[in-house]
Amino acid sequence: MSQLGQDACSSYKTQGIAFLEKGTDSCVRCGLCLPHCPTYLLTGDESESPRGRISLIRALAQNQLAPTPPLLGHLERCLTCRACESVCPSDVPYGRLIDTVRAQVRVQQSRGQRVKKHLLHQWLIPRPTLLRGLGGLMRLAQRIGVVGLARRSGLLEALGWASLEALLPELPPRQGWQPFFPAQGKERGQVALFTGCVTDVVDQPSLMATVQLLNQVGYGVHIPRKQVCCGALARHDGEWERALALAVENITAFATAEVEAILCTASGCTTSLVDYPQWLQEVGMEAVAARDFAGKLWDVNQFLLQRAWPASVTLKPLAKRIAVQDPCSLRHVLHQHEAVYTLLRRIPEADILPLPSNGQCCGAAGSYMLTQPEFAQFLRAEKINALQKIQPDILVTSNIGCALYLAAGIKEAALPIEILHPVQLLARQLSF
Repeated sequence: MSQLGQDACSSYKTQGIAFLEKGTDSCVRCGLCLPHCPTYLLTGDESESPRGRISLIRALAQNQLAPTPPLLGHLERCLTCRACESVCPSDVPYGRLIDTVRAQVRVQQSRGQRVKKHLLHQWLIPRPTLLRGLGGLMRLAQRIGVVGLARRSGLLEALGWASLEALLPELPPRQGWQPFFPAQGKERGQVALFTGCVTDVVDQPSLMATVQLLNQVGYGVHIPRKQVCCGALARHDGEWERALALAVENITAFATAEVEAILCTASGCTTSLVDYPQWLQEVGMEAVAARDFAGKLWDVNQFLLQRAWPASVTLKPLAKRIAVQDPCSLRHVLHQHEAVYTLLRRIPEADILPLPSNGQCCGAAGSYMLTQPEFAQFLRAEKINALQKIQPDILVTSNIGCALYLAAGIKEAALPIEILHPVQLLARQLSF
């Protein structure tokens, strides 16, 4: 990132090493994290546990071990679900540790991995126009049958695109965003909506449903035009310069919106957006604007729960069985997963129940489902088995990555289950 300059880059690397040593030193090796780590439970290998990875990180920071491919593999296979943080008695900042060490050893990754991540983080995700354009081409290809033909012929498999294509739902026609959607009836306030990158392309209906529900509850909704990806994928993959550039763009894009809150529908994005002040401080940049931004940020479920709804806004009964999947970001980082259950219980006659093993990651984990497909599929299989047992009519989740990955598994298993964002379901049940 050219704006940072060599001094900032050097400072980040130096401070990163110091943080790795200090952060890993706070781990007392108690092992309470082990039963909560998905990769440790799958392998029984200490090097695939938070405790084991912390030991590896410390050894790397002190030059006691070299960043060999096997060692880097242990770090890459971490899902960054941060379930370990929820049970850690020493408050070890594990999520920041794994992000920092990945940035430090990024140059040691294989050329193939670097090329893939460079294309993803430098060319595709940061460019909304390009991303939407590709989405439009894919929508057209789906409609005229080109995608189905490529799948049946084995072309997608030969090109290595089969797993990516399997994640894509049928893309609906995309609507252009207005800069502002006024409240219906008496205005109670104004908010801004973070639309994200992938969500805006593959699941715009959930965003439109969010606007609809907020308008009905009495909030005008701003859609800042120059907002971009939250930077989570780049950050978790060690591309810290790109993640920081995206953070600065978003802070600038939302700075002129005079709103009481900035709402996000994807919990994975929310966990990154709230960390913007820390990201800027890591390179010595001024963080006042970032703190103002983060101070207004809300997960949309939590915001809707804590705001009084007009008496005129009622929900129609829905006599269906609705399972709730807790994204790791909402459960282990934001600790706001209960808001979803409370909101959904406002729907008369609905049977709301948690998806069994909600404490464990579904395997999506940002780009993990693409970069570590074997581990990811083992984790998703547990969720699909649970769905087969409880047989819900609808599965709701508050994170786009989880929704895409679970929807692909549901389709593969031929289960008659609809998957929705909680706010999308609430908007559907509005009584007019």
